[in-house]
Formats: sequence, structure tokens, C-alpha cells
Amino acid sequence: MTITDLLPAERAVAEAVPHGREVDLRSGDLDPAVRAQALAEVLLGEHDGPKPALRLIGARITGLLHLAFAEIGFPITLEQCAFDEAPDLYQARTRFLSLSGSTLPGLIASNLQVDGNLRLAGCHVTGELRLSGARVSGTLNLNRAHLDNPGGAVVNGEHLDVGGNLAAQDGFSSHGEIFLTAARIGAAVNLDDARLHAPGGMALEASNLTAQVGLFARRMTVDGEICVRFARVGGPLTLRGSRVRNPGGIAVRGGGLNAEGGLFLSLVETEGQVRLGSAAVARSLNLDGATLRNPGGVALAGDGLTVDGALHARDGMSAEGEISLLDASVTGPAHFEGAKLANPGGSALTANGITVGKVLNLCTGFSAQGRVRLTNAQVGSRLCFDDATLEAPGQVALKCWRVEARELALRTAAPVRGTVELRHARIGVLRDDPAVWPDAMRMDGLAYEVLDPMLPAARRLGWLRRDPDGYLPNAYEQLAAMYRRLGSEADARDTLLAGQQRRRATLPWYAGLWGHLQDVTVGYGFRPLRAAAWLLALLAVGTVVFGLAQPPPLKPGEAPPFHALVYTLDLLLPIIDFGQEKAFNPHGGAQWLAYGLIAAGWVLATTIAAGLTRSLRRA
Repeated sequence: MTITDLLPAERAVAEAVPHGREVDLRSGDLDPAVRAQALAEVLLGEHDGPKPALRLIGARITGLLHLAFAEIGFPITLEQCAFDEAPDLYQARTRFLSLSGSTLPGLIASNLQVDGNLRLAGCHVTGELRLSGARVSGTLNLNRAHLDNPGGAVVNGEHLDVGGNLAAQDGFSSHGEIFLTAARIGAAVNLDDARLHAPGGMALEASNLTAQVGLFARRMTVDGEICVRFARVGGPLTLRGSRVRNPGGIAVRGGGLNAEGGLFLSLVETEGQVRLGSAAVARSLNLDGATLRNPGGVALAGDGLTVDGALHARDGMSAEGEISLLDASVTGPAHFEGAKLANPGGSALTANGITVGKVLNLCTGFSAQGRVRLTNAQVGSRLCFDDATLEAPGQVALKCWRVEARELALRTAAPVRGTVELRHARIGVLRDDPAVWPDAMRMDGLAYEVLDPMLPAARRLGWLRRDPDGYLPNAYEQLAAMYRRLGSEADARDTLLAGQQRRRATLPWYAGLWGHLQDVTVGYGFRPLRAAAWLLALLAVGTVVFGLAQPPPLKPGEAPPFHALVYTLDLLLPIIDFGQEKAFNPHGGAQWLAYGLIAAGWVLATTIAAGLTRSLRRA
């Protein structure tokens, strides 16, 4: 095709290119039709002008614009143009390319190299934007673009390399899947206010994406899955205020994600699972005000998640489904104040093995309908449930097995509905409120230094009796040891005595009978004055009876003078011999009284010895 074969509009373009002049076909006498082949010849021809450039507006490009493998050393602007066929720019190279405002059935630009900006702002594309392996040294601009390819890919940007920003905001919309797998963005990805529609599919696939400055996707509306698996974001990754719907599937997939400037999911609404397993988040993971819905399943899967900073899930954050943070690590505080977790019949929060460097606050309006599991959790300072509501009727509502914390606050808004398990936990200060003690608490192996408030043993023993496992020696020993440390020896003795009394119910009948005897006589050795009282009472009875009915001597004339008091003492004290018992021989009822005093003496001596032995062993 020679210059004489060109149509008027094509001739105008050919004459304008060497000088970089603009050709606007939106108005005027020229037919806006431009043949793709003629346009290609103009672009590939020799131009002697000082600053050649193609600046064409409002053309209708007919046929296939074939520029594969072409090298065009000047800027190309084809704005508000309509293309009959998808331009082929495979492996092409140019300094600048703008198709802003144009209508295209697709774009073939794999391995395209643009030494400047690639502008697709305001485009309407009804096929696939094929940008896999493309390199754009400047900015890739998709602002206000409308991409439509339902059931297929609207953008294939695998291994795309953009030196500046990738912008797809200000009304950007897509109907189809966007693939940015292993793409590298030198600055930021901007998707604020974008609308992505790929129901049941991959609305945004950005696995292994690298974004040096950040990924901003605020206030998005998404139908389908967002995937940022193993992506690396040098700054913040934010979905603040976005709505992501993928019911029954995964709404946000971020396993292995590395967000160096924080992950911000505040005010997010999701339907489907948010998966952050083994993700690494610096500075902050923010879920304030988020609404996560995956009823009957896992709403947030953060097993192995690492947050080098703070975790915030406050300000009305809610979840329908389980929050799972197994073996997660948070170097700073973790705040769940006011969060509402609901997974009735299952686990509302599973954080077994979690490590929190500072406070773990599940308090101040926090509520969980379902189990809260914190087995083997380690909290650097305070684990707080003050003003919380925990409900899991007929189940273990709160499981703190082997938890370690400097302080545990259990002053819930109402008694926990379900069992609280504190077995083998190690607590510095345990703060509770008798008004809201749970009906059932398992405390075998629980170790603590101080209980607050410091209740007398008479009230605190009711706390121990709430253990459904019955008598547990360690629980009573632990409480008594605390009273001793705080200088309340009387409360320590009352605690140990109550423990022996409760233990008695677990013994065979004969051992229980002996226990009753020890309790009545000397209070298991913790009430030694009881023995003195019994001794004085029996001594008074014997003295009175034998004083009124003096027993006759065994050998008249050889017996010592009779003393009723000493004779009674001789009967009661089995070890000491005053010589009275052997010298006199009572008859009738007095004889039976003597037998009774001898037996009582032996019983008192044995129980006193057993009680003293037990007391000395605990001392």
C-alpha cells in the first residue's frame, strides 16, 4: 500500500505523525474509518520529523491492527477509538501507548514492552486484556475502565512487570477474572472503589504478586474470590470498607502473604472464608468493625499467622462462623473488645497455642456464642474477660488448659453458660467476682500466686466446690498455700480441713467412718482444741461419777488414797500411769464407764497423733 492509496483520514494521520500533531476525527468532514493495515504501515514507516508521534482521537479502526514484534520508537495515542478486532501487540516495543477511552474486543499484548506509561483509562473491553509477561516502565492506568468477559479472563497479567503504579480505580469495573499472578509492581496497586464481578470464580488472582509500595483496595465491591497467596507487599495492604462475596467458598485467600506495612481489613464485609494461614503481617492486623460471614464454617482461618505488632478486632467486629488462630503469634497486644462471635454448637474462637506478647483482651462487650479455646496459649501480660459474655451450654465454654498469663481477669458480664476449664494453667493474679462465678470450673493443676478479691476461706471454698470432678487435692493445697503466703494461717487451715472433709466422700464406708471420727475429735489435726474439749468433758464426767461412787480397792490396806480426778486421768491417758487404775476395781455401771473412758482415751490419742502427723507433713 502506497501513500496514494490512503483514505483521507489515513492520509491526515500519515501527514501528522512526523510532526506529532493530533488528528481528531470526532467531528469534521473526514470519515473516522481508518484501516488497521494502513495504520500499521504508517506506524512502521520511516519518519523524518523532529518529534514523531501518533496522536489519533475518535477513529474507527477496521480490520486487525497487527504490530506483533514491531519496534516503534515514538509515542502512540489511540484515544476514544473503536476497534473491530483485538489489536495484536505481541512482543512489540514502544515508548508510550495510550488507548484511553477506546472500545476494544480485546488486546493481545503479551511480552509487550512500553518504555513509559500504558494508558487504558476509560476503555471498554469486551474480551481479554492479554498482558502476560508485559513490561511497562511507567504506570499502567486502568482507571474508569470497563472490562467485560463473563466466564473468562478480563485481564491476564501473569508475570506483568510495571515500574510505577497499577491504577484501576475511579469507577473501574470488571465482569470476569483478573489474573496478576507473579506480577511485579514497582510502586502501588490502586483498586479503590473498583467493582469486580466474577461469581464463584477468581475476581482477583494476585498470588505471588510483588507490590513495592502497597496494595490499596478500599471500598471495593467484589463478587468472587480475592487471592493474594504468597504476595509480598512492601507497604500496607488495605481492603478497608470493601465488600467481598463468595458464599460457600473463600472470599479472601492470603495464605503465606507478607504485608510489610500492615493488613487492614477494617469495616470489611465478607461472605465466605477469609484465609490468612501462615501470613506474616508487620505493624498491625486491623479488623475493627469488620463483618465476616461463613455460617457453620470457618469465617477467619489464621492458623500460623504472625503479626509483628498489634491485632485489632474491635468497634463492633462480628463473625458468623469460627475464628481460628491456631499457633498464631502476635508480638504486641490483641484487642477483641466489643467483638461479637457467633458459631452456636461449635467453636467461636479457636486460638490454641497462640502467643501474645502483651495483653489479650476478650472483654468490654466481647461476646462468644460457641466455645472459646485457648489451650496452651501464652500471654505476656493480661488475659481479660471482664464484661464479656460466653455461651456454650452443655459444652466447655472457655478452655484455658495450660494457659500461661501474668494476669487472668474473669469478671464476666454474667455467669459463663458452660464449663470453664483452667486445668494446669499458670496464672500470676487471678481476678474474679463471686457474683458471676461459673456453675462449673475444672481446676485440677491450676497454679496461681494471688486471688483477687482476697475472700475468706469460707467464701472461697464455694469456688472450689464448683469443680465437677469432685475432690482434687491440688486445688485445696494451692488455695491453702496462697493464704499462707499472704499470712492468713487460719484460712489456710480451714481450706485444708474442707479438703479432707470433701475427700471423705470418696472413701469406702469404713474409712469414711474413721474420717468422721477424726473430724469430730480433732478436725483432722487442724482443730487440736477439740481434743482438749473432749478430754475435759470426759474428765469432768469421770471425776463426778467416780467421786460419787468410789470403786473399791483391789487389795484393801495396800491401795493408795483414791482421787477421782487422777483415777479418771489414768483411764483416759493410755501412756501415763498414775497407779490409780490398777489399784481400784469399779463394779456395775462404773465399770462400764471405766471401759468407755479407756476406749475414748485410745481413740483420742490415735486421732491426735494422725492429725498432728498430717499437719506436720504439710508444714
